[in-house]
Amino acid sequence: MEKLTLQRIGNALMLHYVGEITLEITGDLKRRLDAALEGDAVGTVVVDLGDVTFMDSSGIGFLVSANTRMRSAGRSFFLYRLSPPVEKTLGLVQLLQFFQVLADEAALTAACGR
Repeated sequence: MEKLTLQRIGNALMLHYVGEITLEITGDLKRRLDAALEGDAVGTVVVDLGDVTFMDSSGIGFLVSANTRMRSAGRSFFLYRLSPPVEKTLGLVQLLQFFQVLADEAALTAACGR
């Protein structure tokens, strides 16, 4: 999964993925996220989607599930830098309002508490 990078920013964890988020990789994304959250004091997860070229229904499911789990645990979950294909896909399934989307670097900085 060399296309996925995980970075700590304060008490936040940022996931950045390059390429297509499809059924073939969503299981790995979930496992990597779960492993990064295990036993760690992560209060916020930010998923950077600026370099995602395509996302199918399993990618949408991954994001919905991660958002729901984080919020249920009292943690924050944000999407950052939506690529045009991702923004179009989430708009088509009427999920843009379901997620908190960080519009720019200033919003990212505020969300990550730095």
